[in-house]
Amino acid sequence: MRTDFSLDYDVLTVAKAHKLFLMARLIAGPSDSARPDLNLSLVIDQSGSMAGSKIDYTQQAAQFLVQHLGVRDTLSIVLYNNTVNTLLAPQHIQNKDEVIQRLDQINVSSTTNLSGGWLQGCQHVAQNYSAQQLNRVILMTDGLANRGVTDYSQLVEMTRQKHKEGISTTTMGLGDDFNESLMMAMAEAGGGAFYFIESPEVTPGIFNEELRGLLNTVGQNLQITINPAPEVSAVQQLNAYPKRMQSNATTFLLGDIYADEIKTLVIEMSIPALKQLGERQIATLRFEYDEINDNGTHHHSDEMPVRVNIRPEEAQPLLPKPQVAHSVLLLQAATAREQAIEAADQGNYEQASRVLKAMADQIEESHVNDPTLDEERNALLAQAEEMTQGRPAYNPYQRKTMSTQAYYTRTDRHDATVMLRTRELLRKVREEQAHAPTAPPNRPAPTHLQWRDKSFPLVGDLIRMGRSIHNEIMIDGGGISRFHCQLKREGDTLLLEDVGSTNGTFLHGQLINTPTIIRAGDEVYLCEEKLVFTHEST
Repeated sequence: MRTDFSLDYDVLTVAKAHKLFLMARLIAGPSDSARPDLNLSLVIDQSGSMAGSKIDYTQQAAQFLVQHLGVRDTLSIVLYNNTVNTLLAPQHIQNKDEVIQRLDQINVSSTTNLSGGWLQGCQHVAQNYSAQQLNRVILMTDGLANRGVTDYSQLVEMTRQKHKEGISTTTMGLGDDFNESLMMAMAEAGGGAFYFIESPEVTPGIFNEELRGLLNTVGQNLQITINPAPEVSAVQQLNAYPKRMQSNATTFLLGDIYADEIKTLVIEMSIPALKQLGERQIATLRFEYDEINDNGTHHHSDEMPVRVNIRPEEAQPLLPKPQVAHSVLLLQAATAREQAIEAADQGNYEQASRVLKAMADQIEESHVNDPTLDEERNALLAQAEEMTQGRPAYNPYQRKTMSTQAYYTRTDRHDATVMLRTRELLRKVREEQAHAPTAPPNRPAPTHLQWRDKSFPLVGDLIRMGRSIHNEIMIDGGGISRFHCQLKREGDTLLLEDVGSTNGTFLHGQLINTPTIIRAGDEVYLCEEKLVFTHEST
């Protein structure tokens, strides 16, 4: 693992106050050691509102999780409505078929004792607790806590206390009726993740995302501490990580580290007018984490000075470092969404729209050339337009979508923000196509691919697509993997397949999991990038 930091400006003008952004990073490599054992409790809402497709897809997702656990992993399953029942006592998963059959027997009824189910899950994890394991409760709900402990502050404090005891909590909210603010706060206090499951069919994919992280954990307990020089004031993060303060230092708790992940923290600092020219240390940055290896864990601690150069006023103004500016703008956009939500909650939809529009303008005026920022700006403008429609557009679903996008980005998961927007776009595509005329039969194989204003001839037996310049077709957009998907030629047929991308490949709004025949007229989405296949006669 490697740690570093960057300032948006490392040269300051003498005798002039500045606002600086510091981006601290931990860059994890691939997993080269055995993963830690998992000690999980899956806590599932079985209240009456889960009936139908919600519980069906939840069962599928839970079965998926069971299939991917190893014999050394421990799992318990708790069901809750007005009462709490243990479907599976804590045990190593050896007879997976038996566990899957039990999951098939889940029935739904009554109200939501969320606290009781979650506490039962915590007790099961505590029975088999070991500091050498990943100890986590995964809490899923589609409704409001209306039995047991229902007070927001008390539930969050309980989750924080369990995290101090070594048991983390991931929360998943399904549908329109759960309290997203509570679920986010519990995940933050509990050291886990929050997921918005906007429709039942997304459930297995969300479970896959959580499990993929757990199975690729290479480090734990990442903390980044900044200790500013006495003259530096107003140190605050743009992210949304838990923090603690001691004297003049602030420590941010970033949690687990996954293989090939880049953990990023962006901090804003106010620097007073410094009058002496030359190099000046403005802070000390400290990284601490436990790296997982075959013998357990090894504690690392890296400390580095943060310095700037104080120079005379330059005739040519300096530009911020693009990488830092990119992260700052995305995080500021997330904050703008939170401010817009606050205004809209009070019925001030015009103010909400102005906040979003102003942030979109700020991105445009930054002149940072980046497709991710282009996508973010377009999303802000679309949401600003929706806000002008008032209450009909600002419904519970819209609030959850905007809140989740802000949360994902501020917890270093902007790809998940892009994917959430992509799924919404694909849902609209499916609705439009359901009412569109049926495509003519026997469509020919395509000869070209259209992306934005570009046309690519489909030449060769293997055509790879993604962000990397090593692809035959380079598609550079937000959320797209370096090597995302590829076309294979078999005779006169072209087959499209995903190659393990982070956010998936979608044909006519449907995720493809196997090689699929592509014909002229087909539309494929890589996140929000639309690819159209055409046939051009020679």
